[in-house]
Order: sequence, then C-alpha cells, then structure tokens
Amino acid sequence: MTPTPRTELRRRRRGQAMTEYAVVTAALFGFTVLSWPYTVALINGLNKYFQSMYFVIQSPVP
Repeated sequence: MTPTPRTELRRRRRGQAMTEYAVVTAALFGFTVLSWPYTVALINGLNKYFQSMYFVIQSPVP
C-alpha cells in the first residue's frame, strides 16, 4: 500500500512542525543558560528597588 500524496504531505508538515518546535525550544533553553548571570543580577536589582520603595512608603513623613 503506497501512501497517497495527501498522507505524504501531512507527514512532511508534521515533521516540519516538530523540527521548528525543537529549534525554538533549544533556542529558549540556550538563551536561558547563556543569560543566567544577567537574569540573577536583574532579579537582585529588582529586589533592591522594591525594598527601597517599601522603605519610602513606610517612612514616617509628616
């Protein structure tokens, strides 16, 4: 039983989608690993910013 042209086209589309999904996932993981030090510094900076904001909000200003 030979595959029909529609079945073959569907199979190729599914293969292309899986390939694109793998490439996008690998790119996201790679970006996360390479930018990890920057991400940690960004989170620490945001933490200090919010701590200072809460300090100003809670300060007794007449």
